[in-house]
Amino acid sequence: MHRLRFLTLLFALGVVAVSAFAAESAADIRRRMEQRLPVIDRLKTAETVGENNRGLLEVRGAGGAEAGAVVAEENRDRQAVYALIAKETGATADSVGQARAKQIAAHSRGGVWVQDASGAWKKK
Repeated sequence: MHRLRFLTLLFALGVVAVSAFAAESAADIRRRMEQRLPVIDRLKTAETVGENNRGLLEVRGAGGAEAGAVVAEENRDRQAVYALIAKETGATADSVGQARAKQIAAHSRGGVWVQDASGAWKKK
């Protein structure tokens, strides 16, 4: 009986710890993405990066090391967010990314490169 209580308590503490870790991770991701946004906006305005049809950034042309690093960091965080949403909704991370790509394209400023569902790039 005591062993069962102990195991139940241990399991409950594990669930709480995992939940707290996930919340902290989501907050960290959000903070990083917010800090990166001005650089991403500048790269989009310069037509150095665009939004692909999977909800990820893509370097378009000679973006240099800065663009490559920013795109890699942003895409890593976006994929983590899509995975969290997929886990909560029962969807796949790919489908979440594709849905987000449509939202991003619809709300992007004029002149930003976006990729349509067929893979063709166009300026909005």
